[in-house]
Amino acid sequence: MPASDRHRATRRILIVDDIEDNCLLIEDHLQRQLKCEFRKASSGNEALQILKNWSPDCILMDIMMPVMDGIEATKRIKMIPACHDIPVLMVTAKQEMDSLEEAFDAGAVDYIYKPIDRTILVSRVKSALRSKEDLDRIKELNKELQQKKQELSSFSHTVSHDLKSPIVGAASLYDFFLYRIKNEFPQIIEDEGLKELLERIPQTFTKMLDFINTQLDYAEAGQVIGELESVSMDRIINAVIENFEYAEQEGIACFSKLPDMPEARCDPIRMLKVWQNMIANSIKFRGTKNPVRIKFGGEESRDTVKFWIRDNGPGIIAEHQDKVFETNARLNYDVEGYGFGLATVKKIIAAHGGNIWIDSEVKDGARFVFELPR
Repeated sequence: MPASDRHRATRRILIVDDIEDNCLLIEDHLQRQLKCEFRKASSGNEALQILKNWSPDCILMDIMMPVMDGIEATKRIKMIPACHDIPVLMVTAKQEMDSLEEAFDAGAVDYIYKPIDRTILVSRVKSALRSKEDLDRIKELNKELQQKKQELSSFSHTVSHDLKSPIVGAASLYDFFLYRIKNEFPQIIEDEGLKELLERIPQTFTKMLDFINTQLDYAEAGQVIGELESVSMDRIINAVIENFEYAEQEGIACFSKLPDMPEARCDPIRMLKVWQNMIANSIKFRGTKNPVRIKFGGEESRDTVKFWIRDNGPGIIAEHQDKVFETNARLNYDVEGYGFGLATVKKIIAAHGGNIWIDSEVKDGARFVFELPR
């Protein structure tokens, strides 16, 4: 049964007040209007003990109590992860109005004045319960959505992986077929029209495999994260730059000298893919810049390490800066690609608990920044 249906059937309400008559009065008022299961606590400490084994849908908390007042009790309740979303309503006398701001800061969502009016009590508790039900429903739907997303990602991974085998097999058969043609029917190869046609077939196989590998990279990006290691980001970037030696030789890219970079705790294989895709993105979308100049940087703070890559290409207009991280985001169809490169980068960074964005302050080119937890 979904969480929302359970709460509609029987609500759970915890009443916290050091005066038993007040607890009994609140319970009596609510029982006439709501189907509820009640628990009562005479102190903040007793309430915390009850919450270890019992999760209510709403808490009615008296402000003035000995030893631990309602505000301190609310603070402690909100520090418990499982209780963070439980609405707390403060029960207060009018002369205690000064304490309400402090109570809201502690995590309370509403208040009820003493002496308690039954109509106001019932209406405000009903409102709190509806909010809790809506929140539970959203959390349930989000959980289902995440499950569907995981299933879709696994399906994509399986399909992409299974497609590789027959294509690789077909490519091998074609190589054997071409070998036979060259040896047994050389006149076919001598025909320029047929020769061009035969040469285009392996290019198609290569393109198909490239697309499948791109899909696999994306499908695995948020799933398969290896053991985290403390690695030198300088070494990773330098290793990736070596893969782009052709770009420097052809005069289409120029890499600046790396500054001192902080270490990062990450999966080094996945981090290689991050830098590979970002450098490829700068080169691919360089526009008329030959060479495009690519710089790197990094810094660390107490909780995070931050890295960036910057180029002096045409840049990305503001309204497209959020779209570049989406799957199949093709903003320039004059450039070959599948639109998965930066989407894969975002998934890898997110799987490490980090974030990535485009520095909107940079106008001359583009600056991609990502942050990882220390």
